[in-house]
Amino acid sequence: MTDAVALFSLIVAFAAYRHAVVSSRDNTKQIQEISNTHLRLYSNIAISKASQKYVSLLSNINKEFEEIVGKLAYTALDASTKIGSVFDEFDTKSQAHPYLRHAFHTGITVVREAYDKELTYQTGLNLVSRLRTLKFIKGNVASYEPEKPDRSIFSFLKKQNKPNGPEDAINASSVFWDSLKTIYDRIPEEKEPELFRLTLPYIEEYSRLHSEFRQRLEELEKQLEDAIKENALEMFDIRDIPGLGAKFYRVKGDIGRVRGLYFPDLHGLCEMPVHDGISYSLYAASVLFIISQHFMWGKI
Repeated sequence: MTDAVALFSLIVAFAAYRHAVVSSRDNTKQIQEISNTHLRLYSNIAISKASQKYVSLLSNINKEFEEIVGKLAYTALDASTKIGSVFDEFDTKSQAHPYLRHAFHTGITVVREAYDKELTYQTGLNLVSRLRTLKFIKGNVASYEPEKPDRSIFSFLKKQNKPNGPEDAINASSVFWDSLKTIYDRIPEEKEPELFRLTLPYIEEYSRLHSEFRQRLEELEKQLEDAIKENALEMFDIRDIPGLGAKFYRVKGDIGRVRGLYFPDLHGLCEMPVHDGISYSLYAASVLFIISQHFMWGKI
């Protein structure tokens, strides 16, 4: 009997010991989890406090930038619309459809949509330098022949090559070429210098306004650039903060793009005749329409 009691006591003691060990492990694990949670919370609070200066800086800069780009966008849209109206004045078939202002708008819309994705990462200088090729499009339009529709019931099976970039997308757009063909067919070639002479004041109005803001845009961009350099010396990266990093770099990029969207190559043209008035107007209006659509960049 005594041996049985002793054995039972030993079993109870072992069970109690095992329970104590398991409880101790559970407690240790819970304490560690609490500690980790506390550290994460403390770290998040610390990062939140440290990043507040970047949030405030971005908010202030973005507010001023939106005011500037709003004024530029309004003037740019007004200019591109009025340029289209000038085309109607030289239309030899003014009662025909589409009206040339509509054909013109269709053309610049194709250009704007083709460059949509690149408006989120390319520089303004890069975009304008490529859009300048539109100034020399006259010969391409002259040699363009509309394609006859394929009436085969199996035409939908033909593989369409995906455009490699904006230029390919524009080149592959029959809507673009048909619109320009309509314009060139209905505006006499000898009238092109006069047409551009009438569109130039609208371009210059935007250019003057852009010139007023260009220095300030450069200053705003530099403030964000300096903040990025400062952040490189800190224990966290603003790009890792949800809702801040991506917006910070996007605003900086947009400021740089807007700063580069103007026409240094058109300076002084009021003093000489421009014989490619249609294509020069197309180039200018395409840039203007792109800036007028700033709020839609990358969303098409």
